[in-house]
Amino acid sequence: MEQILKYQELDGKLQQLEKKISSSSEKAVMNQMIQYVKDAQNKSVALENQAKKMMEEYVSLKKEYDKNVLAIKELTAKNSDELTTEEMDEIFNKINLVSSNLYMIERNLNIQLVNIKNILKEFENTKNGVIKARTKHKESKEKYEALVNTINPQIDAIKKEMLALEGGVDAKLLAKYKAVKHDNIYPVFVTLNNGNCGGCRMMIPMGKVNKIKADGYIVCEHCGRVIYVK
Repeated sequence: MEQILKYQELDGKLQQLEKKISSSSEKAVMNQMIQYVKDAQNKSVALENQAKKMMEEYVSLKKEYDKNVLAIKELTAKNSDELTTEEMDEIFNKINLVSSNLYMIERNLNIQLVNIKNILKEFENTKNGVIKARTKHKESKEKYEALVNTINPQIDAIKKEMLALEGGVDAKLLAKYKAVKHDNIYPVFVTLNNGNCGGCRMMIPMGKVNKIKADGYIVCEHCGRVIYVK
């Protein structure tokens, strides 16, 4: 039992070191920056599609604008001396209609120009954000790698010690330890505390307590841990 408990103690230290790496602030920042760049990339694609659509609308409006300007030029180019009053009125009405169209088209063109400028500004902000994110990612990566390089030798040393211990641990106990640990239960081996499981704190029946004393350990029916007596 002493060997498996020593093995468990080393495993606990190993988990703490691995957790120190996996839950480090440096790694969290790295992941945040990676996600930021991915989001920025998706945003850039959306902005590009939006800008393309606006440019198409702008070109269409510009064509319509030029068409109406040409219509007014043609209407105003006619010699008024050769026109009847009815023809003059008709031309006047057409000019008013075209002028109204021109006003609306010009208004929409200006709106589109403003929208395009806003998109360009968003592009610029997104680009600057990505540059900052990459710089921060690089800094965090360097710190993370330094942390890993500091902790990994300790992890390797513990793993080596655990491997050496396995040869002296009862095969049945080691197999039980690994099976329970596989279910994300730790610690696997716990003491009997005042008739209760040292893991889940559930009361152990007296018959089971006597079995622990006779066999050295039992498996807790509630949490699956191995209960032993010091």
